[in-house]
Amino acid sequence: MRWTALVLAVGLVGAGPGVPAPFVAYAAALRAFDPALEEPRALALASRVVAEADAAGLDARLVVALVAVESSWNPRAVSRAGARGLGQLMPATAAELGVDPDDAASNLHGTVRYLAALIGRYARFPPRERYVRALGAYNAGSGAVDRFGGLPPYPETRLYVYRVIVLWRRLCGV
Repeated sequence: MRWTALVLAVGLVGAGPGVPAPFVAYAAALRAFDPALEEPRALALASRVVAEADAAGLDARLVVALVAVESSWNPRAVSRAGARGLGQLMPATAAELGVDPDDAASNLHGTVRYLAALIGRYARFPPRERYVRALGAYNAGSGAVDRFGGLPPYPETRLYVYRVIVLWRRLCGV
């Protein structure tokens, strides 16, 4: 059974002892990034991220890593530049995606759709380069990645990509 179907089948919000162990593990990870997340909220977000990633064909651990680096899983995070929510979507990007950046579930949906589109944009490259470019584009914009023919030389973007990939690998147990 796909994770999306499992999430819908077990109705995780307010779930008790029957919650599958992977969702409990994801919820614990989210609370480690943002200790202010209460357990039911962390479980709801964990189930949502797994469902959204599964629906988009992405590794949920990549999404967890990206959001951890972007906002530390704080749904109310706002950057100096105005990026909002879990995936730190800029208002214009959120509008293009048709999502509410201040609603955690909607923000996750937009974050996953945007990341999946960026990965698809760079699908002609080998996997490592594809993900580096997609993450670089998530941070600095696809125009910058295309202009520089790869990861832009911006220190902030290079550190961002490094942090997401290192955390993703750690979440994968590598």
